[in-house]
Amino acid sequence: MSERLGNFLWGAIFLVAGSITLLYLDAIVRLDQNSGIRLKSWFQKKLGKSVLNRELWSVGTPSGFRSSRIAFQVSGVVFLVVRAVLVTVAASRYFH
Repeated sequence: MSERLGNFLWGAIFLVAGSITLLYLDAIVRLDQNSGIRLKSWFQKKLGKSVLNRELWSVGTPSGFRSSRIAFQVSGVVFLVVRAVLVTVAASRYFH
């Protein structure tokens, strides 16, 4: 496989990943928050009041939902920007 074709392929993969992330943003954020709540309760049950059970990010709160939503929006946009860069590099090598 040539380098240009590889760049187009990776660009297509990043396009799909970014589009799916932005299209299903609310479902992904709900999944992230629900899994965070379950993980937090599991750690609480296993470790109790340990220093190792310190909360690194808020889950299950409106601020946690908002910050998770922002993080996934940023990651979706980053996927799309990387896609644009890869396709531009591949196209510039093709026409040059």
